[in-house]
Amino acid sequence: MENLIEVKSPIFSRNSLIYLGIIGLVAFVIRFFYFPDGIPVSFDAYTYFWYANDLSLSGNFPTDVFGVKIANNGWPTFLSIFFYLFNSDNFFHYMDLQRYVTIVISVITIIPVFVLCRKFCGSGLSLLGTIFFVFQPRIIENSLLGITEPLFILLTLSCLVLFLQNNLKLKYISFAFLALACLVRYEGIVLILPLSFLFLFENRSNKIIIPKFLLAISIFTIVLLPMLFLRIDAMGYDGIFSHSTSAVEVYTSGTKIIHSSIAVFSLIKSTGLAVFPIFFIFVPLGIYGFFRKRNFDKYVVLLFLAFLTLPIIYASIREITEPRYLFSLFPILSLFSIYTVKEIIGKFNRTKLIFIITIFVVLSLSVVFLEYTKIDYQHEMEAYQIGFEVHKSASVINEYLPEVKYVHGKDDLFWNLGTFPVLSSETERKVKGIKIFDYDTCFKEKELETGCRQYDYPSLNKFIDFGKNHGLTHIIADGNSNRPDFIKDVFENEGIPYLTKIYDSSEYDYDYHLKIFRIDYEKFELIGHN
Repeated sequence: MENLIEVKSPIFSRNSLIYLGIIGLVAFVIRFFYFPDGIPVSFDAYTYFWYANDLSLSGNFPTDVFGVKIANNGWPTFLSIFFYLFNSDNFFHYMDLQRYVTIVISVITIIPVFVLCRKFCGSGLSLLGTIFFVFQPRIIENSLLGITEPLFILLTLSCLVLFLQNNLKLKYISFAFLALACLVRYEGIVLILPLSFLFLFENRSNKIIIPKFLLAISIFTIVLLPMLFLRIDAMGYDGIFSHSTSAVEVYTSGTKIIHSSIAVFSLIKSTGLAVFPIFFIFVPLGIYGFFRKRNFDKYVVLLFLAFLTLPIIYASIREITEPRYLFSLFPILSLFSIYTVKEIIGKFNRTKLIFIITIFVVLSLSVVFLEYTKIDYQHEMEAYQIGFEVHKSASVINEYLPEVKYVHGKDDLFWNLGTFPVLSSETERKVKGIKIFDYDTCFKEKELETGCRQYDYPSLNKFIDFGKNHGLTHIIADGNSNRPDFIKDVFENEGIPYLTKIYDSSEYDYDYHLKIFRIDYEKFELIGHN
């Protein structure tokens, strides 16, 4: 252990592989311990689920899923391969498979993390870098959602690692990996700028640098274009350059906004939420240690870090607080964290002890954080089960996020599981919702639980007046204290003449208290306007 920092050995020595296997195994165990068994995927993951399902069944790229067009279709396209090879008549099994795939991707990312860290440190510290990454509580939580980040992180990191190798062929392959990353999340396109500049700068003395660069760009384009053509054919736009143009317009029109206190606060808040608690402790000193002695490879890391930060700046301009935009930085932050440990080892010269303490601190902070932020499994299961009653009883309801996600995810297949798999177009979305809030704004600020009030109606009568023109049939009220006052009044006061209670979850021993009221429009017309 005393020579872990300095020993130069093959990247994947026998001991390294054994330790990586142990780290990966523990990472799997922790993820499966927090696996949300029996809870369906929701929001973006639900849309990706149906896209992958439709593609695996039909062999054609869907134009939309329930009216939603998916520009970042790289992840559900990749997922469709597993759906195609899988065989079950239970949609839950496919949703679990979706989560299993992201878990596996998240854990195997320790391999390029190790290679990245090994480029700058010895094998022992590189192993520590994988621990910093794979046990990040935010990474663990994200890997359980079945969404795009694990694959995007793996691809962008692979691009960086391949480019850092002293092999021209691997640098060419890095352009291919970047193209794949762009198909998963369009913001990956920003990396083509530093990658191109670094390629040209590193080979500036080569007389045939321009042909070599054109070859690299050709590889990038060849990987990218087929999917872009398919997207244009299916949706009418390519999903990368079309979205990037819109983002640039926001940047240029947001010059004043970015200096506002709200935008700055969004950036600080997103960064703080993302790096807390582990990176908050280990990164600051590590940045100093990493860049104290600079070389070309470190400038490569710096440029990747800078350009990967642009999406979070873009989000902040739009006043969006979203920590997951920073997750692609986590492998680099893990590298920086190693240098903090390296500084401490250099000062105290107690390698084994410091290694043990660091691993203990990382695992302890991760588990404490996960325990504190883990979902209320019982509440989610009850919201899911009660969602069946809402689906069975109502046609058009008021939205009641976040629990309403388990209602909108309920179509006919939920009642006849033996019919799955089926195309999304062959299912019926029976229940529709009417917004009470401007949820787009609420979601951007993540204020649903703190009382976002963009579309509040002044009274129940005004909401029903609006809703009747959109087919509103039932009012859903629960015990959430952040609901609008008129919804809370409905929940607490069952004596409203034109509302008839048809369901009360407390009568079925649920802790999650929800009531369903049917609207009698004849009585409403007689009483509601008086």
